[in-house]
Amino acid sequence: MCMFPHVSVFWLNYNSMHVIEFIKRSLDAIFELDYPNFELVLVDNGSTDGSREIIEKYVKNKTKKDLQVKFIRLNRNWGFSDGINAAYKARNQQSKYVAIINNDAIPKSDCLTKLVQFLEKHQDVGAVQGIVAKLKENSLIDSAGFFLDEMLNLFSPYKDKPINTFSKPIEVSYVEGTMPLYNVKAIKYAIGDDETMYVPGGFVYYLEDVFLSLMLWNRGYKSIVVPVVTGEHYRMATIKRHLKSFRLLYYSLRNRIALLYMTNSRYKKHVTLKYLSRVLLTKGGLVKRKIILNALIDGVRLGKQLKEKYSIINLHNVPLVNIPFKKKFLL
Repeated sequence: MCMFPHVSVFWLNYNSMHVIEFIKRSLDAIFELDYPNFELVLVDNGSTDGSREIIEKYVKNKTKKDLQVKFIRLNRNWGFSDGINAAYKARNQQSKYVAIINNDAIPKSDCLTKLVQFLEKHQDVGAVQGIVAKLKENSLIDSAGFFLDEMLNLFSPYKDKPINTFSKPIEVSYVEGTMPLYNVKAIKYAIGDDETMYVPGGFVYYLEDVFLSLMLWNRGYKSIVVPVVTGEHYRMATIKRHLKSFRLLYYSLRNRIALLYMTNSRYKKHVTLKYLSRVLLTKGGLVKRKIILNALIDGVRLGKQLKEKYSIINLHNVPLVNIPFKKKFLL
C-alpha cells in the first residue's frame, strides 16, 4: 500500500468573472494542499466572460514546479457532469483516487491527506467526504452528505448544525459533489467505463452525485462522511446568476424522474402522478406547465434507457430514511 497514492483533483469553471476574486481564493487553497502526490485538472466549460483567460494566467503564475496542471478548454458549456467527465478522461491513469473541488469551495490544506488516509484504510468505501462548513458561518455545516427516501426526496439532516455534531464516520445515501473523493477502481466497477464517471449527457446539473453513489452502493462500495472539516463552501456563488439559462427546473425534475425509473422504487407512478397534478395546478402559466410535462416525458424515457445500460438500481442496498407522511400522501 503506497503511503501517498496519486490523486487527480478536478476543478471546473464557467463564466465566473462576477466572483473572480473568490475563484482565486479557491485556487490558492488548492495550491496550498499539503498532499505531496496530486495533479490538478482544470476544465473551462466554454466561458465567454473573460474568466478563463484570467484563470489561466493566474494559474500559470502560481503553479508550483512539482505540481502538474492540465487545462482543458471546452468549446461550449457542457454542463457540470460532462465537464467533470472531460477531467476524468484526461486524468493521470496512475491516479488511484479522484477528487472534485467546486470553484466556490475553499479546501483546508490537510483535507486531501485525511480523506486519502481514510480510503486507504477502508477498501470497501467508494466515496468519501468530510464536513464542509459554511463560508461566512464556519462553525456551521454546509454539507455532510445526504440521505434519500424511496421516492428520492433528498434530506440533509446535518445542514446548519454545529460542525462538531457527530464524531464517528457515518454511512450516507450519497456524498455531495462539493468536495468528495472517489476510488477510481470502484468507479470503474460501478460504471463499467474507463472514461466517464457520470452519465454522458444524462444528469445535467443535478443528481449526478446521487447517481454515482447509488451505483457504488449497488456494487458493494459504501459512501461515507468522516467527522473532519475539509473546507468551506460559498454555496451557489458561481451558478446563482445562471439559474434561468441552465433550465434548472426542467433538469431537476427530468433527472429525478429518470433516476427513479432506474430503481426498484415502489413509488414511480406515485411521484409521476404527483408532478402531473402540478401541470394542472401550477400558477406559472402555460410555459411552466410545458416545462414540467416535457421533463416528465423525457425523464421516463431517459430512466428506461439508463436502466438498460447500467442495470436496475436496488434501493435495498442503500441506506434510506423513511418517507415523511406529507411527502407520501400530499400532492
